[in-house]
Formats: sequence, structure tokens, C-alpha cells
Amino acid sequence: MAALGSVTSWYLASLAVLVVGLIPAAHLFDRLPTRGVFYARALGLLATTWIAWTLARYNLVPWSTPSVVGALLVVLVGGVLLVRRKPEVLRGLRTQRGPLLAGEAAFLALFALIALMRAQTPAAYATEKPMDLMLITAVHQASTMPPPDPWLAGHDVSYYHLGHASADVLARLSHQQPGVAFNLVTASTGATAAVAVAGLAIDIAGLAGLRRRASRWAAGGVAIASFAFVAPLAGLASILGAHGVATGAITRLGIEAVPPAGGTAGLVPDAFWWWWSTTRVLPGTISEYPAFTLLLGDPHAHLLGMPLAVLALALAAQVFEGGRPLTWRGWVRDPARLALTAVLFAGIVMTNAWDVVTLGVIWATAAVLAAARAGWRPPTSLVLVARWGGIPAAAALALAWPLLGQIDPPPASLQVVTGEHSDPARWLAVWLAPMLSLAAALLVLRPRLDRAASIIGGTLALLAVAAWATGAAMEDGEELAARGSGWVVLGGFVLVIALLAGWGRAADQARDRGLSTALFLAGAAAVLVLATELVRVDDAFGYRLNTVFKIWLLAWVALAASAGAAVGLAVERFAAITARSWRTGVAVACAAVATASILTPAAMAISRIREGQTAGLDATAYLDADLPGVREAAAWARGALDPGHAVVLQSIGESYSDGDQFSVLSGVPTLLGWPNHERQWRGAVPEDTRRIQTDEIYGGDGDAAEAARAAGVTHVFVGVLERDAYGFRVSARFAAWRAAYSDDHATIFEVPEGPR
Repeated sequence: MAALGSVTSWYLASLAVLVVGLIPAAHLFDRLPTRGVFYARALGLLATTWIAWTLARYNLVPWSTPSVVGALLVVLVGGVLLVRRKPEVLRGLRTQRGPLLAGEAAFLALFALIALMRAQTPAAYATEKPMDLMLITAVHQASTMPPPDPWLAGHDVSYYHLGHASADVLARLSHQQPGVAFNLVTASTGATAAVAVAGLAIDIAGLAGLRRRASRWAAGGVAIASFAFVAPLAGLASILGAHGVATGAITRLGIEAVPPAGGTAGLVPDAFWWWWSTTRVLPGTISEYPAFTLLLGDPHAHLLGMPLAVLALALAAQVFEGGRPLTWRGWVRDPARLALTAVLFAGIVMTNAWDVVTLGVIWATAAVLAAARAGWRPPTSLVLVARWGGIPAAAALALAWPLLGQIDPPPASLQVVTGEHSDPARWLAVWLAPMLSLAAALLVLRPRLDRAASIIGGTLALLAVAAWATGAAMEDGEELAARGSGWVVLGGFVLVIALLAGWGRAADQARDRGLSTALFLAGAAAVLVLATELVRVDDAFGYRLNTVFKIWLLAWVALAASAGAAVGLAVERFAAITARSWRTGVAVACAAVATASILTPAAMAISRIREGQTAGLDATAYLDADLPGVREAAAWARGALDPGHAVVLQSIGESYSDGDQFSVLSGVPTLLGWPNHERQWRGAVPEDTRRIQTDEIYGGDGDAAEAARAAGVTHVFVGVLERDAYGFRVSARFAAWRAAYSDDHATIFEVPEGPR
């Protein structure tokens, strides 16, 4: 009953942000057929979070439940004022009652489904789950923004965290603690993103003027399925291999842990976490897909940023539609549109900074193509778009700077990809399934091909490959030969981009805006994935793991929307197509294989349920057995200690470990936690000094109180991990100190004051 109450209150909070977001979304997406009703929840939550965060950043209003409620009311009042100035916004919104109700029904169903799954495996352990719980807790406990970093005392969080702040917004509106918010924000974010993708597919198909209700249902349904349920065929290979089917051929693919060891239990592989390998298909990469992310259950930045990414793609689709002149005067005449656009891109930067460059390029490219369609020559259209897009871009930078200015990341640069490549078999093991729905729709639609545009698109892709080859040869003389079968992948990209460009241009000339926009998004996805084959961001990882991880997920989202729109158009026009055509047969086969890939998330869900975690929604409950005492001590600290002043020392937990759980649950800083992550987030970390200080306080020969005061420590925590690291009798070192908190498992000692 408690879990049901939490789900209900969270849904009502989410409904509130949907309501306040309806009018702003209807204004921002007024050129799209559904008037933004599918995007309102994401926009309302973003606007509310950004207002409350910014007020706390400048110490105008402390981050708190009243400030969150106040920010929600500000968005509501802003919508009312907008309607008074532009009553046509409300009139347009009233025509979308059907889509609004359908979208809300889809959201509720998906939210309940994902929440049910999260309740089966709620624990915030393994992968980066403790990190994301730490960020949610840090925001929840802070009064100013950015919050103090619980893993590096004396510093604020140096990581984009507006998405984690949005989790706390919903938690405050629904009266939930961070441990429950951890799981429910995963469910609501996944449902919000899926509904937004469905809305984008319906909007794109609707640009062609759909007459059949079945076409809209097909567009939205396929988009949701492609986003939330379709999985790489590597997962299907794992399931087949575990059953002893085609094991030799599957083994020859060379995918690590595919087929999995062991057999099956109830038709599902019985190897622990066998599904993990579906995201490690290509060596040195992480190729997450939405179904995996939702079932893994980690509210990381890439998940929290998904709904905003869909909104940016919807903006790009609206710009590509070409119904509004791209002039800077338009922003002056409509400051509300400028503000909403700027807040959206600022929110993307502050939630998952990687996405803003990719999405910004897609948005700008849509504008350039729309200007070219209107008759502007390429050089002139670039200048026009720069003048038009520079205004909201500058505004977005200004709005995001209060966070960006506080982040001090390690240096990064672009490098050519060498020593890594995608071979055809494993590349298709990732991408074939999500491509098949679009391929099936195109087989049915049989679009015309503009040869000139196809040649231009293919030539541009070929030039990109040639530029990579030149750079790679200069860096490593053997790279071109070492690429081997990877050249087939690059050649395939050149062909696909050429075809998409030719089909898109022909559809554009025929004023078929629905199909041309769907092909534009598919082309954007293809270009993004090609880019990861040629260049990478040289970051803390030193290879293309993070580049693929961030960019492929965006490409998957764009492809899901494109596939849904194309299928909707195919359903709309199917009566004009010969049903007995061989193309129809192949299309059915493609759809069947894509549908079969859904077996992977289904099997993964069953495997996760069998892990035997205690059911519920609290991500921290497992600690009562694993690290007894830490939850109770952290609960005391949340009420008694100020994260802005207190520093509670713990033994140092390495990244991906169970260490530093006290600071994860309390939000109170320690000297150093998860050092590898701190190095990824910052230009410099005083790691060696803080390791020495920690060892001196817990196990040194000198005065522990003096060492603690020198390090700025106010309290020392002694629990299971500290006794493991420094001996069972480590508490005796602090026996003369006052115990601020104590139970059978953990003690928090207060550092005594020094001589005055």
C-alpha cells in the first residue's frame, strides 16, 4: 500500500507539471499538428526546475518545497499571461483534447509498468546508481545551488545536475524521500520520453495531413515500441544461444559473453546479468538503448535528458517544416518563444551537457535546409541561420552559465578514431533491429529518388570519410589497412546517407513534409552514428567509449521517431499500394524481426525479477542487510547536520563500490569519495592529500583530533566499512570524543574543539 501511495502521489505531482506546461508547449510548438500536448510534461518540469534552481543559485530563495511550489505557480501564471496576450494559443490547445487524453493514458500505462519493474529491483547498487542517488540527495539537502559535493568536501558538485534537481522537484511535490524518488523518477522520465517520441512521430506524420485515425495510432505505437521495447539483435542471439540454437554462428560474431554461459530457466538465460552484453557488442564501447536503461534503473544524466532531447528534435522538425520566417525580428516580436527556446537548450546543457552540441547542430541544420528550400543560396542561408539562431543560443548560454561557470571539467578535444572500428556483423547486431521498422515503411512507401541530392549527400559523406582517412593515416600509418571490414560499415553509411538525402529531397519537392521530415531525422541519426566511426571526444576515458555511449542513444531516439512517422504514413497510404507486392512481403519480414527483438527486454525483465531483491520502491532499503546502521545514521545527519558546514569523514570508497554510502544517503560531504569519478568531473582533485589525511585520522600515530581539525573534518563516521579498512577496534581511537550519534552498528564522533 505504501508503494501504491508513493506511485499515486508521484503521478499527481507529474500531472501538475503537465498542466502548467500545456500553454507554454502549445505556444512553442504551435506549428506542429498536436500543438505540443505530448511535450508539455517535460517542458513544465524543466521550467519549474530551472526557475527554482536559479533562484537558489543566486540566494534569492532557498531550495525548498515552498520554492518549488512557487516556481510551479510562476510557470502557471506565465501561461495565463501568455493566453491573455495570445488567445489563439488556448484555442489551438482546445482542439487537441483527444491527443492529450491518449497521451496521458499512454503515460500512465508506461509509468505504472516501469514503476512495477523498479519495485522488483529497487536497490541503488552496482553501476553508477550510488552516484546518481548521491546527486539526488545532495540537491534535496541543499539550500543553495549548486549543492555541496558529498564526495569532495569544500567543493560544490561539478557535474550537470539539473535533471537530478527535477527529480527532487517531483519528490518535493509528492512528499517522497530521495531513495523513493530514485526509482520513481526513472519510471516517470521513461514514460515522459516515450510519450514525447510518440508525439513527435504523430506530429511528423501529421505534417502530411493524416486522415485516418489508424495512421496516428500506428505512428505513435511504433514510435513507443521502437523507443522503449525494441532491442539490439545481440540480445536475441543471447537467448537463442542459451537454448543451444546456432551457437556456432553466434560465437563467431565475437561478442563478449554471447552466447551466455549456462543454460536457461523458464526459457530465459540463467547466467547472472546475461543481458549486460547487449550493450557491449562492439569492443571498447557502451551502446545503451532505452529499454536497457529503464530496466537497469539508473536515473543517470543520459536518461534524465531524454525528454528534453525529444523536445529539441520537435523544435528541429518545426523549423524544418518551414512555416515561419527565420529572422531575428521574430524573436523580438515573440519574446515568450525566445525565452522558452533558450530555457529548453539551457536545460539540455544543465541536464546532460553532451546533448546540446548534437541537438543544436540538428536544429541548425534543419534551419539551413528550410532556408535553402525557401530559395536562399547555401552561403546566404548559413549567415541567415547564424543571425537567427545566435540569439536563442546566446540566451541559453546566459541562462545556463550559473551552472556551467561552476564546472571545472578536465580538458577535452576531438580526435580521429584509430585502433577502433565497427565490423559489419557486430554493428548490425546493434542497429539492425531499430532500423527495420523504418526500412519496412520505406519499402511500402516506395519514395522517389532525387539523383542530384543523392549524389550530393553521398559525396559529403564520402568527403567526411576521406578526411578521417587522411587524419588517421597521418596519426597511424597502418590504420587504413587495420580498418579491415570496418570499411564495409563506412561504405554502408555513404550509401544510406545518399539514399536518405535523395528520398528526402524528392519528398520535399513534392511538398510531402511528413515524409521529408521523417527522412531528415533518419538522416540525422545516420550522420551521428557515422561521426562516431570517424571522430571521438578525447576525454578522461581515452577512447571512444563515452562518445558512442552519449551519441548512439540520441541517434536511437531520433530513429524511433522517424520510424514511427514513416509507418504512420505507410498505413495512411497503404490503400494506394499493391498489397501483393514483394516489397510488402519484405516489409512484413522486417517488422517481424523488429518485433522479435522485443523478447530481449521481456527476458531481461524476468531475469531481473529473479534476482531476489526485496520488493519496494526505496532504493536504500537493501543497506539494512549489506551495511547495517548506515541508513539510521544518515537519517540522523539529514536532520542534525548542515551540508554547507559539516564534514563527516568516512573511509574512502573507490568508484563503483559500496563505499561512501553515508554521504550518499545524508548529502553531508566527506573528504573524498569515488575518486575516479571526481577526476572525471574536475580538472584537478587533491586526491593524494585527502587519502593521507583520511589514513592519519583513522589509523595514524599522531593526534587524531588535531589531524581532523587540520583537514576541516567536523565528525568521524565509524561503521562496517571503516572497521573493515582500519580494524575492528578503530572506534577506540575516538573513545575520548563525544558520540553525536550511536547505535549497535555505527557511531558518529564529533571532533573536539582545539585549544583557543
